[in-house]
Amino acid sequence: MNPYRYFSLVFSYPTGDMLRQIGDLSGIDAPVRSQAALSGLPLEDAQAEYTRLFISAYPAVLCPPYESYYREGLLYGNSSVESAEWYRRRGLDFTFEGEPADHLSVELEFLALTGDRAFLNKLGQWVYKFTERVKGNSKLYGVCAEELENFLVIELCRTDAVVT
Repeated sequence: MNPYRYFSLVFSYPTGDMLRQIGDLSGIDAPVRSQAALSGLPLEDAQAEYTRLFISAYPAVLCPPYESYYREGLLYGNSSVESAEWYRRRGLDFTFEGEPADHLSVELEFLALTGDRAFLNKLGQWVYKFTERVKGNSKLYGVCAEELENFLVIELCRTDAVVT
């Protein structure tokens, strides 16, 4: 499985099918620690933790998975519009899992489909702020965030993209 697609699944709302796909991967196809953490988890537990971190928590969402939040301090900002424009320029007019264009899982899915190095640079401008928050708020998703970070550092260095 393409690593971008793997992480797109990991940071999407958990479903039984998604957890099965992750569990069916061999260790060579996926980061081992996140695969082990997610594949053995009951669906309801995965959904509860995802919701707590990324959808709804009082008094505020702990780790919004949206580029516009980290770059502009709000949701559905210019970053979301920019991402949608990137997709259209590549001939893709899609909504992934019903999420806004700047949701992490959508941006990772775009990279899985296109491998667009300039878009990877765009992702590198905000994703580490997100992963730091996740690591500070969840043991389960913290493992996933750390493995995403490690993968992206290698990808960004390999392509001479900018890491911020």
